[in-house]
Amino acid sequence: MPPKPIPAIDRALALLEDLHKKIDALPKCECASLRQELTELKKTLAPPLPSETYSTVKKAINDASVYAEKSTRAVWIGREECLSPNDTLASDDQAVKDLCAELNDHVISKALADGNILHKRHPEIKGDRKKRPMKLQFDSQKTRDHFLTLIRTSRPPTVTKSGGAFIRRDLCPFELDLERQARFDAWSNNVKIGSLAFGVRDEKMIKFNVINRPLPSGYANRPPRGFENALLVGPPTLSLDTSLNQSNATLPLDNSTLTNPAILTALTPMTTRSSVTAAAATATVATTSSKVRV
Repeated sequence: MPPKPIPAIDRALALLEDLHKKIDALPKCECASLRQELTELKKTLAPPLPSETYSTVKKAINDASVYAEKSTRAVWIGREECLSPNDTLASDDQAVKDLCAELNDHVISKALADGNILHKRHPEIKGDRKKRPMKLQFDSQKTRDHFLTLIRTSRPPTVTKSGGAFIRRDLCPFELDLERQARFDAWSNNVKIGSLAFGVRDEKMIKFNVINRPLPSGYANRPPRGFENALLVGPPTLSLDTSLNQSNATLPLDNSTLTNPAILTALTPMTTRSSVTAAAATATVATTSSKVRV
């Protein structure tokens, strides 16, 4: 016969079991596991930024500020300068007023009246430059863009009366490099076909609507600035603005074909033609060439 249980021991065991249940019900402390996970996470993180990285980030921030300022500026290229700085300043001031009057737009007129259209020659020291660009500063990018739209649609005489003068937006350094290359491409293509058919808008080469304009005297011997020692070896690469007809790139650039008016007419800018239309144009050129040979 088993011994009779003692009531005091039963009560103690019951209390101990109840205590274990209470302890198990308490929330467990995860500090140790969290501390271990934090340590492992720190090991995976990159080290503090070195001085070189900091300089790069700082330069990017400064460049962003410069680009934001350029977005509110336009540049007048090719405007003549006077003999003295004071005369040049007075002439530029009058030219800006005349230009705004020719545009005849209330937004531009108000900006000029409020003193929100400023101008200066760049760089400040003329040096050996014959014509320094004149930079026009506006109060906002919206006003600047509106001004450029009016310039391109109305072609005011104050700008066009000077040969080679034009107004464009203020380009960033990398865009200036693209513009220089586009100017060389346009010049070389014009020399190859023997007429002024290509030009540059901002940093892109474009095809003019007016064709068969003769080259100025000595044009082939005056490459753009920076390409004075360039030699034309073979036909240059035709790299037009993406808004132009994509079939243009398939047409060869050589003296025997591109002087044909039919081909120059096929190079129409600001249009999108289907492949069927491009094929028909090519067939027309081939037919015209065969008739000429006969």
